Amino acid sequence: MEIYDNSFSDHNVYGHIASLFARFEPAAGSYFLDFGCGFGRLAEVVEERFGVKYVGFDINEPGLESLRARGFSAHYADLGDDEAAFELVRRVLPEGAAIAALCTIDTLEHLPDPLAALRLYARIGRGHSVPLLVSVPNVAHTDIGAKLTVGRFDYTEAGLLDHTHMQYFTSDRFTSLMKDGGWHEVHRHDVSLIRSDQHFPAQLPVLAPKAPLAELLAGIRQQADGYGYVNQFVRAYLPGPETGKVHVPYVAAREREDAPFLSVVIRTVGRRIETLRESLLCLTAQTCQDFEIVVVGHNLDVQRQIAVEQLIAELLESVRLRTRLVTVDGGGRSAPLNVGFLSAEGRYVVAFDDDDLVFGNWVETFKGLEEGNSGQLLRVTAAAQDWERIRRGDAVASRATSGMRMLYPDKFELIAHLAENRTPLHSIAFPRVLFSNLGYRFDPELSTAEDWDLIIRVAPLSGVASSKVVTALYRLWKSGDNSTSAHDQFEWQSNYFKTLKKINAVPLLLPAGSVVKLRKMYLTLERLQGHVEVDVDSAIVVDPQIEDDARIEQLRLRYHELINSLSWQMTGPLRQIRRILRRQPRSRNPRIWTMNEQDLEFHIRQILNSSSWRLTRVLRSLRRK
Repeated sequence: MEIYDNSFSDHNVYGHIASLFARFEPAAGSYFLDFGCGFGRLAEVVEERFGVKYVGFDINEPGLESLRARGFSAHYADLGDDEAAFELVRRVLPEGAAIAALCTIDTLEHLPDPLAALRLYARIGRGHSVPLLVSVPNVAHTDIGAKLTVGRFDYTEAGLLDHTHMQYFTSDRFTSLMKDGGWHEVHRHDVSLIRSDQHFPAQLPVLAPKAPLAELLAGIRQQADGYGYVNQFVRAYLPGPETGKVHVPYVAAREREDAPFLSVVIRTVGRRIETLRESLLCLTAQTCQDFEIVVVGHNLDVQRQIAVEQLIAELLESVRLRTRLVTVDGGGRSAPLNVGFLSAEGRYVVAFDDDDLVFGNWVETFKGLEEGNSGQLLRVTAAAQDWERIRRGDAVASRATSGMRMLYPDKFELIAHLAENRTPLHSIAFPRVLFSNLGYRFDPELSTAEDWDLIIRVAPLSGVASSKVVTALYRLWKSGDNSTSAHDQFEWQSNYFKTLKKINAVPLLLPAGSVVKLRKMYLTLERLQGHVEVDVDSAIVVDPQIEDDARIEQLRLRYHELINSLSWQMTGPLRQIRRILRRQPRSRNPRIWTMNEQDLEFHIRQILNSSSWRLTRVLRSLRRK
């Protein structure tokens, strides 16, 4: 059997193409043109189901012979010679024949210039709005990406990495190619496979279904664009105007050189114009002006929108030119954040509520953190302060009612953040690519704690660079409307539980240094619960220091404790007698200040494994009692 001779099924590529074809309600007697038809296993189906006439075109003679033997029209056509192919179609079709659809299944990836083929199809179908049905394999299937992480790119005789492929398509590249060829998508019916033909060796930790590494990679891949398990892109298109593209799409600009460093997304409902004015004043006074402002108005009525627009118009011109208003209707607290982050153009994005305050070095500190930490989340330190709103006639003002308090740590600790949020949203900046490229969003299902939810989902992947510089002020409102008063404690707890459940269901990456912290926490808990009693002889591993200098110092201290212990001193005469009887030279204590880690460990093991130490084990146990 030919490797490309696959039977028809309603659940494979052929079946999905037939399903898309049905949406166009083809007229009986019209023509179905299949380019790159292979063995044409669609032929019987489209003629029987839709009453159309099938015509196949290919350079594969065995496939063409099979079609002819089954009574179908089949012709040799080289898509590399588009002019000859066009003339062939004109000769094959009767004068005035109606074309129901053009089809090209698993063909574009075999062509050196698929754009030329798409122009050929458009030339045939444009005059009568003939649909084009297309299928191409997905090179960004989870299995292929996972195997690339361990250095494998396995060509096969057929399949996703067919050894004859000349083009590779992701969803984005496929979409760009079709647009460049003058085709516009109207329907899609992709074929998905959790385990593709590239799922081998199945025991690889990047592929094994229950391996934490495989789960982690698959989750990231699926989060990025939702096509991680798509095996074949199966789409339907209608022709549009001709384009001037002369080559297949590729990335021309890797980074936007004119993009600002930071996008500040301000969320407002337009009810607190006085605090929004204060927030914008803080931004105007920044020592570093390498940022843009995206004010996102959420559910603004006409009066509130006008008030926000007037406030923006009052800004200093240099700031106003970098400020724009985006309006969002509907959705919860996450909706304006998601719209704002997706509208951002900076390398980093930070969220800012319309009552937040920052100091003049806020942007400067973020930008300084980026140097050497590009791609990580950037976290500055925030102080907290009690505030209240007061009314004087029709005017509303705000005033502080306490001094500043350092409620939030000056360093980000992921383990601590799993317990509760310790980072105000305006004190942490996110790489924009998390949203634009990896598909992360603030969870629209959460009515509170949407910031904490996002932080603990992305921090394990990107890491967090922290600054001890206090640059942000979190206002704790003691009166007036705020998120604490607008949502009861039960709602806050419910949202926290939803996030914890979400995080608990997937593998978690921990930053370097977490092992020692977790181990120490676990041993402390075990001792507090009385589940473990630490033997003095093994105390060296209770609180290990794994940094080189600290580790050596700990070993020196342990060696000193051993040779000066009562057990070692008591058995000293026995060692002297044994030395004399064996006529061994007198030994000297080693110079521990010159030893490296391996030497110190050797001498400590010599003591712990000696007969002298074993003899006094009972005495040490009695002393502990």
